[in-house]
Amino acid sequence: MKIFFLFLLSIVVVIATPIVPSRSDKCKDQYIILGEIIEHVNAIKGKQHLQILVDNVITPENCTHENFCKAGAVLSEYKAKQLSLEEKDWLLPRILVSYTRKTICNVTAMTEKVEIHQLLHNIKQCAQKEYKKQCD
Repeated sequence: MKIFFLFLLSIVVVIATPIVPSRSDKCKDQYIILGEIIEHVNAIKGKQHLQILVDNVITPENCTHENFCKAGAVLSEYKAKQLSLEEKDWLLPRILVSYTRKTICNVTAMTEKVEIHQLLHNIKQCAQKEYKKQCD
């Protein structure tokens, strides 16, 4: 009987222990999301866009989580129809938000504006730069 309770207790301890994702798991998740960002930018860039000017919130020289967050906020202002895209092709803002999930960003009006295709190019360049970094 004691052995049975000991066995039962060990099972409860194993099941009740919270699974904490390791640093490498988080890095792998970020790596996957960066790949999705690159993939979606490539898919969108091949389609025609209107000459829409947007805030230049991210540049290849300044690739930070906060700037990815700002880019997601800027892009989320536009609907797929405004960009002549189908809803299923306009997932980039959501993916950028998921990449910067715990980042707080405040998008303020920028004086420098770029066409939306340039912003997409900058996002892709930054995503590729971050994608090349190794997980610690």
